[in-house]
Amino acid sequence: MTQAMMIASAMFGLSLALAGCGHTTRVVQNSDTCGKQMTDLQDALASGAMSQHEYNKARRVAVERCESRDNR
Repeated sequence: MTQAMMIASAMFGLSLALAGCGHTTRVVQNSDTCGKQMTDLQDALASGAMSQHEYNKARRVAVERCESRDNR
C-alpha cells in the first residue's frame, strides 16, 4: 500500500470512529411508580448527579408519562 492510501485509510477509520461520538438518544422503559420516579429524580438532584436543568427536563417528561399512564 502506498503512503497516500495508508493515510486515506487511516482518515476513513478515524472518521468512522468519531461518527460514534456525540449525543445519543436512549429509550428507557420504566415500570416504576410515578412516586418512585419523582423520589429518584429528587435524590439525583440532591446528590449532584444531575443539574437543575436536567432535573427539570426529566421531571417534566416523567410527569407527562405518568399523566398519560393515568389516562389510559
